[in-house]
Amino acid sequence: MRGATTSGDHSTFGGELRRNPVNGKLTIIAPGRAARPSDLHVAAAGGASGPCPFCAGNEGLTPPEVDAVRPDGGAPDAPGWRIRVVPNKYPALVCRHEVIVHSPDHDAELEDLGDEGLLEVLEVWRRRIAAQLAAGAAAATLIVNRGLGAGASLAHPHAQLFGTPLVPPLLLDELLEFERFSNRYGGCVLCAEIDGAGERLVHAGDIAAWAPAAPRFPGELWLAPRTHEPDVRRADLRPLAGALRRALIAVDAATGGAPLNLWLHTAPAELRGTFHWHVELAPRLSGIAGLELGADIALVTVDPEAAAEALRAAWPQG
Repeated sequence: MRGATTSGDHSTFGGELRRNPVNGKLTIIAPGRAARPSDLHVAAAGGASGPCPFCAGNEGLTPPEVDAVRPDGGAPDAPGWRIRVVPNKYPALVCRHEVIVHSPDHDAELEDLGDEGLLEVLEVWRRRIAAQLAAGAAAATLIVNRGLGAGASLAHPHAQLFGTPLVPPLLLDELLEFERFSNRYGGCVLCAEIDGAGERLVHAGDIAAWAPAAPRFPGELWLAPRTHEPDVRRADLRPLAGALRRALIAVDAATGGAPLNLWLHTAPAELRGTFHWHVELAPRLSGIAGLELGADIALVTVDPEAAAEALRAAWPQG
């Protein structure tokens, strides 16, 4: 990179990826995103929203689908799908920004799909991550925004997948920490975090769930396989389906239904060291204020041990 703009990205992607030369932070400039529809903003203002582009029967309101689960067959871009993947109509990164609609049911959250339904969604997530990396993305970041306070603009549950031409700074920071830990102590820093969670452990199983010792958000919860696995593309997703469903129920109950961000971090296309894939759930119980913005230091008012206790109490047994 030279100056403030990443050279060559604007011709490939709709948004322009820029780097601030003073602090190294990356920004995507994507004015077209401002035009995207929002039924949540309309509902919050007391108005009536238009047709939902993610509901069955409204396939013509989205770009042509790139992937779908159609158990009974059927034509693309028509009803009969169970999961549908389309390019984002208002992309941050053209051809590298996808929407994964989890269900034709407008109100079905991930935890409402049951373990088998959620497993099917996770398999599509993995397939699209693999497709993005195979198409030349340096890394793929999958996110779910739930609620207006978490940045969602449409109520119909869905995920977004971003294939970026470089490794995003947060993932790069994680990779550097994995490398530092491995060089100093040997082994994996995330494996060590799980083993040392103690009172912050929420659930023990093939997929561990724990509250990090230094969370960025009150009530933050991480999920990861107990066995060391760098890349979700080669993971057994069945244990994750059950653990993620229960985690979502627990977080919702423990936080009173707070808005939620979820993201999945997996190995980049070219992994030169060690890594351990994981899912992070970030309830949005408080806003981002001056210290976070001015110093890039999180200020969290909920003790992670107390948060873990509340999450354990809310963790469903079935």
